[in-house]
Amino acid sequence: MTKKAKNEKEALNIQDTKSGEPHGWIQWKGTDVCMDLHCACGELSHVDTDFVYHMECPYCHRVYFCNGHIELIELENKPDHCIVLAKGS
Repeated sequence: MTKKAKNEKEALNIQDTKSGEPHGWIQWKGTDVCMDLHCACGELSHVDTDFVYHMECPYCHRVYFCNGHIELIELENKPDHCIVLAKGS
């Protein structure tokens, strides 16, 4: 399903927060990001830059709000390189 909002405030209100599911939250603090954009028009783009809060598809010019909620998929086997979080952090 493709969601559409008039502005960032409306996008925040309709974003999938993964409430009730295992999930993470990315705090966008203007740090570097390397991201692929799979647009609704079917084109694929890539960005490596700072401050990616919004993205525009270079093909169809749709503008997207970058939702900070991410899906967490539980693994049965722990990888060799795994970040162990501090309790309460």
